[in-house]
Amino acid sequence: MNQKNNDIAGQLNGANLSRLVVWREWFGHGIYPILFCFSLLVSLGAYLTLDSLQTAVDEYIIGNQKAMVGGDVIVQSNAPFTEDIEAQLSTINDENLVIDHQFNAMAYAGDASLLVRIKSVDDSYPLYGNLLLSKGKNVTETLTPGSVLVERQVLTGLELSIGDALQIGESSFTIADEIIEEPDRPLTAFGFGARVMMSNNDLADTGLMGQKSRVTFRAEIKADPTTIPELVATFKTLTENTKVRVSTADDANTSISLLSNNFLNFLKLLVVAVIVLSGVGLMSVVKAFVNRQQQTNAIRRALGEPMKQLKNSYYSLLLMMTVVAVVMASLLSMAVLYFGYDVFAAIIPAQVTLSLSPLSVLKVSVIALGLTFLMTHSTIQSLTQIKPVAVLHAQESEAANWSFSKTWLLVALTCLYLLLSLELASWWQGLQVTGGLIAIALVFWLFSLAMLKALKSLVNKGWINHWLMKLSVQNIFRKGNHSMLFFTTLSMAVMVMGSIAALDHTIEQQLVNTYPEESPNMFLLDVQSDQHDTLDELIGEAVIGDSLTYYPVIRARIESVNGVAVEELVEKLGRYDNLMRVFNLSYADEVLPTEKLTDSLVDNSLFEGLDNDVTPISILNSFAEFLQVGLNDQITFNIQGIKKTVKIASVRERHQRGPSPFFYFIFQAEVMKNAPQIQFATAQVPADRVPELQTAIAKALPGITTLDGASIAKQLKGFVDQLTQLIQIFTGLSIVAGLMIFATSLVSTSQDRLKDSAYFRLMGMQSKDLYAINVIEFVLLGLLAFVAGGSLAWLASYLITTQWFALPFTFPWALALQASLVLFIVLVIISLSYGRFVIKSNVMNLVKKMVG
Repeated sequence: MNQKNNDIAGQLNGANLSRLVVWREWFGHGIYPILFCFSLLVSLGAYLTLDSLQTAVDEYIIGNQKAMVGGDVIVQSNAPFTEDIEAQLSTINDENLVIDHQFNAMAYAGDASLLVRIKSVDDSYPLYGNLLLSKGKNVTETLTPGSVLVERQVLTGLELSIGDALQIGESSFTIADEIIEEPDRPLTAFGFGARVMMSNNDLADTGLMGQKSRVTFRAEIKADPTTIPELVATFKTLTENTKVRVSTADDANTSISLLSNNFLNFLKLLVVAVIVLSGVGLMSVVKAFVNRQQQTNAIRRALGEPMKQLKNSYYSLLLMMTVVAVVMASLLSMAVLYFGYDVFAAIIPAQVTLSLSPLSVLKVSVIALGLTFLMTHSTIQSLTQIKPVAVLHAQESEAANWSFSKTWLLVALTCLYLLLSLELASWWQGLQVTGGLIAIALVFWLFSLAMLKALKSLVNKGWINHWLMKLSVQNIFRKGNHSMLFFTTLSMAVMVMGSIAALDHTIEQQLVNTYPEESPNMFLLDVQSDQHDTLDELIGEAVIGDSLTYYPVIRARIESVNGVAVEELVEKLGRYDNLMRVFNLSYADEVLPTEKLTDSLVDNSLFEGLDNDVTPISILNSFAEFLQVGLNDQITFNIQGIKKTVKIASVRERHQRGPSPFFYFIFQAEVMKNAPQIQFATAQVPADRVPELQTAIAKALPGITTLDGASIAKQLKGFVDQLTQLIQIFTGLSIVAGLMIFATSLVSTSQDRLKDSAYFRLMGMQSKDLYAINVIEFVLLGLLAFVAGGSLAWLASYLITTQWFALPFTFPWALALQASLVLFIVLVIISLSYGRFVIKSNVMNLVKKMVG
């Protein structure tokens, strides 16, 4: 028994001693733990942050779905409810029903005006959640007749305070309080107009309802869960064959939730790619460390240390380092969530509280452990090739190589597929994305291979003769240098970030900084025919160029195309547009100034060429391509209950994009001029006079809503900038991962580089030449990848800008030059640091040994 205990104690002591040897060597060379932790830290921190964000958004939506939607059952329409619906709504108790109307209008105070979003509600609002006001009172006692509640933007935009008067339409209201938090505000990711809330009882006094077509009518109903199915069935029966939408809180997807989930999933895909790259970094670090330990391990085996104990000493070290990396990633993620709330504001509801999710930490821990084991197992298994006899012959054992078995590749791809499937909550989508990532990586890999082979051929053909250049290029193709992987990673990241930067620059230049010349910057909605003269008097003297331009708008839906019902077309056609929506038709006698005819039955004619009993229309070419129609094809419209069948007599194309109005369908004036319609007008005025003119119009014609086109472009640009910033941040992680691969490859090949450098020194090469070789190698490889990725970015952004947006293309050459300069500096610093801390001292020691 004592002997057995002694054996166990001896094994434990041996295992402890074995771990101590490995740990001492590991931490004795700080480069290994630093690179190991940093490789994991970049990817795990990003993944943990995004997963915690997604968890917080999901939990908020699940816990506040009814409040965000407004009720258990929602009935919504863009037109007043029918008598049948009104009758059914009247059977519901007032405390369980809220009728709200939402639309944009102009509000003003004194000489200042502001575009606002009106929301009128009943006394029972809100059915779920709480409307938080600055004074802490509830909405019932605050929203009294003749008063309104406003958001902060109204107070700051019009320089008002609580208690001041606010003019809306034909009525003046007292600002009763400021809205701090509105339960159903997160229904949209962003919107135009600051919120103004009033009572339904005051709505008629504003005179703003009239025949508006842009009012959203909503009925929010609170119901017992057992009665919801019956209630929904009743309303769906009443709304059959109408465009009224009936939904429940459970099946209503708010746009902010869709934006959050879709965008977070997109960012996660970027991070998954970074995780894969991190695994390559881990493999390089562990391979370099194991190779460095070859002679030590051979001695341990010669002294009789069991192979299992030798392997376990490495596994325990890597397990400990993985745990440390997860803890560091958690701390980093907590800091990002705490300090970076504003960065994520564009994709999360305003009321979400961000914190580290325990479930996300668990997921990251599993991913980290699995990644570490998968990427280092083959290297540790190579320890079985150690031959103790190597010690007697004073030679090194065979180094761990980078050859992977088919089984390993299959396991790695399976793990990637499982991770993507779980993130996308779809096995099929996971398979598609996995295949897509593999295809993209393969394309860039082949592209990188072609580029590097072209570089190698320059040396082989003698086009590169300078001896330092030749040695540097040869180093690029050194076995184990991972030049292909670094080149592929950097070029892909540069292409993505370069494309985003180029598109952002073009939009900034074309639509914001230099608002297109001769384009309207004032848009006036809900204009009546008898208001033209008044409008001309109000702003006519300020108009640049032509006078106000008026456009009639007739609302209609498409019933069929060439006899095929629109419901069938939706399944066959793509997603260029929603065929089920309401379309804006117009009428005119000539082509708009921003358009030209590309095809017609009769040259230079919009409507000629058809029989007299056929109604002709002109269609925009982009929509014609989507519908797959051409001249003489037939379309049936439902124009406010009246069906109208027409044929295509001409096809138009826009030759000038931007803020100028356009219509998919244009009728003859004589056919549609008597149809129920609304009008909008456009004008170009000096930018500094827009606020003044908006106020004058709001006072004289309160039913007209005026929009500042340049201001809207800036608001959209600001929202897009937030999304762009997030994409750039997380795409930038791939550049960091690429540099990590570069650094770990240097460590992995350091022994071979040291030997070569020692031989060079024996042949008389100076230290400056050794530095020059590294600088040339690193800069050449990095800048080649930058040029390759930048060229692809230029091509992609050019095609998107000119073909999709139809805007003049401007590439940010100054930004590209700055980025290349930054990359050059980073690469020089890495190369010089490597030469200083790795090559210089160690090379001299190795030379002394060779000489001795």
